[in-house]
Amino acid sequence: MKLNWKWLLLGAALAVVFFYIGKGYGGPVQARQLSGANSVSEPTGVSASATDVVSEATSAAAESAPDAVSEATTDSVSVPGVISDVISAASTVIGSWQTGAEGVSAGNARYSFDKGITRVDVPEGTESISIANTNGKIEMKQGNGKDIEIHTTVVVNQATAEEARTIADKAGVKVSRGAQLEIKNYSEPYGNIHYPNLELTVTLPKGMKADLQAKTKNGNLSLSDVSSTGKIKLSSVNGNVTAFGPPKDISLHTVNGNVEVSEAKANVDISLTNGNVKAEQIAGTLVAETTNGNLTVKDALAAIEAVTVAGNIHVESRKVGGDWRVTSTVGDVELAWPENAGVVVDAKSALGEMDTDFPLTVKNHKISGKIGQGTYQIHAQSMAGLSLMKKK
Repeated sequence: MKLNWKWLLLGAALAVVFFYIGKGYGGPVQARQLSGANSVSEPTGVSASATDVVSEATSAAAESAPDAVSEATTDSVSVPGVISDVISAASTVIGSWQTGAEGVSAGNARYSFDKGITRVDVPEGTESISIANTNGKIEMKQGNGKDIEIHTTVVVNQATAEEARTIADKAGVKVSRGAQLEIKNYSEPYGNIHYPNLELTVTLPKGMKADLQAKTKNGNLSLSDVSSTGKIKLSSVNGNVTAFGPPKDISLHTVNGNVEVSEAKANVDISLTNGNVKAEQIAGTLVAETTNGNLTVKDALAAIEAVTVAGNIHVESRKVGGDWRVTSTVGDVELAWPENAGVVVDAKSALGEMDTDFPLTVKNHKISGKIGQGTYQIHAQSMAGLSLMKKK
């Protein structure tokens, strides 16, 4: 019986080896980024065949396992020890094979082409700058020059190396000049349903006064440390939208994705359908609305309007500098503000529990009362839990 159990477990261990080999063989290719304009990263060939790996695993396992026949005649057979030896040997072979095989299927390859930098001058009198990208991200940051600089990378999937290069040659950005300066992507479809991705890194000129608009259909949008611009509008259909330190009024919108904004110097307007909102350190008025998602607000120092249909809302601030209007149809509402703030509170929950550590009246599913001078209004409504607490 010891012999039978031992070889049964040995066979099971080898089956694990074959399973991982099957998963690894034919997996996605890892592209290698090359430097230089119009460079392409191409997958390298497979350095080990499945047959070689099976042979190596079997050989290593056989060398590691003690002689089964001799062990069967003794009382000291160690089944766990045999399994450990087999798995150790198999892991070594698999690790070696995975390290060596960098690509296996040209059809699943990811080719990346550096298209270099496009420079666009911004004449005086330019009222707005619009940047549009269909597939791919847009990253915007502040520069010190006088021109807009657009670094473009074209990424092609589901194509051979030769096809990918042809596709990338037909993709890039084009510029339409005028009072409304427009920068748009262009590309051609391949395989009937595919388009390449264009990744745009945009460096904005110093002292720019024009309004800025950026939009994508499928891709993330980000803006960081921009110190000079007019009003800003960022929108995506499928993608996350983030902004750090916007200097002027900003509007952020997405249909499917999350929105994050912090250290805003002016008003912030956020709207989305499916996704969460995170807003921190907002100097101006904050308006945030989502249909399906949670809203988290920290240190919004002016008026706040936060609305979600299905989601929780958490607002805490070291200062109340305007009216708060907070509503969640299906979700909890948690608010926290300084003890010395002068506010008039009108809050209610239809079904959930209510909690407060302020000297307010709690009755008939409502929390109400006046604190201090009552300078600002705090309105909160929830179908679920409602918590009004002192900011620690």
